[in-house]
Amino acid sequence: MPDGAAPKEKIRQYAKGALTAAGLEDVSRIPVEQVAAAVGLRRRDLFELGQETPRRFRDVIKKLSGKVLGLLSIPKREYYIDRTVSVPRQRFTEAHEIGHDALPWHEAAFYGEDDSTLDPATKEILEQEANQFSAELLFGAGRFTSHADSYSPGLEVALHLAPQYGVSAHASIRKYVEDSTHAIAVMTTSRYSKTGGTVEVFDTQSFESPRFRKQYGQLTSMLHKRVGSTTYPELTALLSLQTGSVPPCEVTLDTTRGKIRFIAEGFTNGRLNFVILHKKAAISGQKLKLVSTDGFELLPG
Repeated sequence: MPDGAAPKEKIRQYAKGALTAAGLEDVSRIPVEQVAAAVGLRRRDLFELGQETPRRFRDVIKKLSGKVLGLLSIPKREYYIDRTVSVPRQRFTEAHEIGHDALPWHEAAFYGEDDSTLDPATKEILEQEANQFSAELLFGAGRFTSHADSYSPGLEVALHLAPQYGVSAHASIRKYVEDSTHAIAVMTTSRYSKTGGTVEVFDTQSFESPRFRKQYGQLTSMLHKRVGSTTYPELTALLSLQTGSVPPCEVTLDTTRGKIRFIAEGFTNGRLNFVILHKKAAISGQKLKLVSTDGFELLPG
């Protein structure tokens, strides 16, 4: 096991290699099973597991009973996926298992995955690297970021591109902010208000783009541990939603440059609240405008 997680660029190069092997360098929605075939892996349904399955696999399943989402057997050149979960979740799990195989220093004979190992915020090094590989593969090893940054910054960009890349809104928002060349950030909070009309801010899932960090500092240093309608007015409307987005508002943050007002755009997937923060775009070009709950209109900037 390496002393620390491999640099993102190194993992991206392995993802690019897998995409090249499958002839998918210019494809948005990556057919993951085609990538697996190109690197010599075969997909099987998790519920196909039988007595011929190695005892070690069965022990893993027993340990993670009710939670297993994916398994990888490097010697058998097979991976197993729970086909009952959502398609974006299946795709991420598949790409994660391919990552364990594609990254040569991941030498264990098998891996078993559950919700904890597939959490983007996981700290265990090999799982973190496999998650990174999965994201790089599904987002085209930089293709998504180039696509997203061709538009004026905003929440609608991540939501619009998510189905095109076959990923969840959560994954799209995370990747958008993490790699954007724009100065943007995302605050992620718990879904429901439990005490005093406030919600918890999740530090491990609230972060900023490199440009935002350089210009304004680290987002989590600007936020309270809990926020509510008095500290962030849009939360009142956001918390009343089951799913979807709310109209933008403005919020003031105490940055390294002093108090700065940002446009704040909120979205909930029913489990988490996401607030995208950015300055009003000072660039020309294409802009996306949300026109309905399930449709977007492309307008000139």
